[in-house]
Amino acid sequence: MAKTYLFYDLETSGIHKCFDQIMQFAAIRTDEQLNEIERHEFLVKLNPDTIVDPEALIVHHIPLEKANSEGVSEYEAVQKIHALINVPDTVSVGYNTLGFDDEFLRFSFYRNLLSVYTHQFANDCYRMDLYPLVAAYYLYDHERIAFPTKDGKPSLKLELLNEANKLVLEGRAHDALVDVEVTVALARKLKSNEPMWRFLEGGFKKKHDQRQAEKFKGGLTIKDTFYQQAIMVNGRFGVDNQYHAPVLNLGQHRHYKNQTCWLRLDLPELRETTIETISEHTWVIKKKWGEPPILLPALPRFVKKLGEARINEIKENKKWLMENPDIFLAIVEDTLEYTYPKVDGVDIDAALYTSGFLAPWEERLCQQFHGATLEAKANMLPKFEGDLQTRALRLLGRLSPEHLPTEFQMDFHHYLEQIASFDEADLLLDFRGNKRRSVPESFEKIQTLKEERELSDEQLALLDELEEYISV
Repeated sequence: MAKTYLFYDLETSGIHKCFDQIMQFAAIRTDEQLNEIERHEFLVKLNPDTIVDPEALIVHHIPLEKANSEGVSEYEAVQKIHALINVPDTVSVGYNTLGFDDEFLRFSFYRNLLSVYTHQFANDCYRMDLYPLVAAYYLYDHERIAFPTKDGKPSLKLELLNEANKLVLEGRAHDALVDVEVTVALARKLKSNEPMWRFLEGGFKKKHDQRQAEKFKGGLTIKDTFYQQAIMVNGRFGVDNQYHAPVLNLGQHRHYKNQTCWLRLDLPELRETTIETISEHTWVIKKKWGEPPILLPALPRFVKKLGEARINEIKENKKWLMENPDIFLAIVEDTLEYTYPKVDGVDIDAALYTSGFLAPWEERLCQQFHGATLEAKANMLPKFEGDLQTRALRLLGRLSPEHLPTEFQMDFHHYLEQIASFDEADLLLDFRGNKRRSVPESFEKIQTLKEERELSDEQLALLDELEEYISV
């Protein structure tokens, strides 16, 4: 099949990727020349265990009654999205999607017993993100688009880029379809510099990204080991850093094999490090191949963009590292050996990164489950084992609780009681140890927003609707 781009955007019940859900999905598929082929847009009903973040509601303006009356179930929505994003030769792309939407989708796929990572590598599919691309254009092709300012500083916010470049004149920001239309229009402007577009797109292909980095020449040799120097570009570095940073490649992480670790070279506090204080500092950036930040070689034409002050910091830090090899090697060792703290009691919906991959028989069982009627799905529950059974139970409970077999109904009822509990000890944990949003937390946030924000009548009505919804 010919390669296509699937531009997409999500509006969600909140920003918690493990426990929140999609409320609106929109996508536009284009050919390689960014000509539109098809578009999709739909709302999603709230699951019975979803507690909406009031902040999200006043941003995307989706009435709960409208979502529940016009939307499809989360299960149906996620199946549709999974099919769209896994069409062979699809590049899934959006604006800051790799910073939020893509991981949100991974947890949605996981929760609904669908393959989590295939859209990243299978059938010539991969992912791309315009956010770091725009940062690169800001640095190296500044006239290609108009860059807006906010509070006197440049901004890469999509809605401000839309206003500055008059990309889409109708509709409201944070409506998923409008944001997708803006992203497509922005991509067309960026792609008018075809060589730069193609070069930057290569950074989102895992093997290409890794091969390109292996060619970088500059760097340091410390105790007979060579460490590559490079420039990283990403909007997340912020405008004060001009969206880029000089780094030194410390190597592949020894426990998380999909991560490489890079040391910031422009921070003066690096030279204050001692053996005793290494673990207290955060100068290391973790990168996965094919994902932001974008890597560039430390060539003079790229380095000069850092400015004289930062270039001097780089020189001082490189000199200090050469003069203190034992401290540098201790930094390397501490970085490559670091493991995330283990969190006890992680809820199964948040256990994507700790539950491991499904066995082939479990994958076949999930496929059979997806193809079965509701009655047949219910009859299949005893065939699942352990945590996978809990995931299947919750899926069916969210979709059609009346179809749950009697022996499973109490389990789901107990789970919903935990969600609605006012006792903080009942709150479920994610893989970082953060607690699931609670009903009291939402009530409190509604009141705070009403008291401290200047809200429109529409936003106040949305908060009133949410307050009534979670009171039931």
